Amino acid sequence: MKTVDLHTHSIYSDGTFTPKEIMEYGKEKGLAAIALTDHDTLEGIYEAVMWGSKYGIEVIPGIEVSTEYEGTEIHIAGLFVSNENEEFNSALEGLRKSRENRNRQMVEKLNDIGVSIKYEDVVKRAEGGIVTRAHIAREIINKGYAGSNNEVFERYIGKDKPAYVKRQVLSWTDTLRLINESGGLAVLAHPLLYKLSERRLEMIIGELVKGGLAGIEAYYSTHSLSDINYVKQVAQKYKLRLSGGSDFHGANKPKLDLGTGYGNLKVPYDVLEVLKKEHDIRNSKRRKGE
Repeated sequence: MKTVDLHTHSIYSDGTFTPKEIMEYGKEKGLAAIALTDHDTLEGIYEAVMWGSKYGIEVIPGIEVSTEYEGTEIHIAGLFVSNENEEFNSALEGLRKSRENRNRQMVEKLNDIGVSIKYEDVVKRAEGGIVTRAHIAREIINKGYAGSNNEVFERYIGKDKPAYVKRQVLSWTDTLRLINESGGLAVLAHPLLYKLSERRLEMIIGELVKGGLAGIEAYYSTHSLSDINYVKQVAQKYKLRLSGGSDFHGANKPKLDLGTGYGNLKVPYDVLEVLKKEHDIRNSKRRKGE
């Protein structure tokens, strides 16, 4: 059975693999297709497509955008997105600038509580990609203030911790609109990670569908068989297409592997074929103004 991974991250956000390394590793693992879905950026797409072609892997241009619904943080993945929409690019640039301000503020707060690191050193760890809390965490560990990512987040930069700064996000309505206007397919990422009641989750999904949500991740690294079956039921109820992926981050998520997650993940190629058909149908309707 051909398998795919439609949720991965590279050094252009908070992963540790370059797009080239992801494609090279994907070939080694026998994947037929990979979606690069870096946080709030499309910068790695060209490189991913180029190396995917070299290694015989179909590349789906993607992105993962953080947003919120009435105080609940949710992540929307955009698959098949184009980087030619000026409004989307402008919105992403705004997010990058606000992220930089946030990172600087967190480093300042860390220094204030005795965790002495330099923002310039954190930037170097990003190797040209977007600086995230993962890079701050690695610098904290490098300086000997903590022994693991978990410890860093628990003690310093996790939500409500001493050096935490809330980030600016796009509204969920703008996120869905911009993904769709960029020719993409909007997919709710890891729906069970939000720890919501079934009633609350389905209420949010119902609203997202009205805004243009097209799919939902049923196959995910932490999903059990019962989780997958539940998400499939929700998808059927709201007429959503299924998606899935590992959420691969390289060394930033130890033991979580490309394509197979924690060992039991398998996303059939059929899932991608259905998503492609839905993408074609929606784009055709968009061009006709329906």
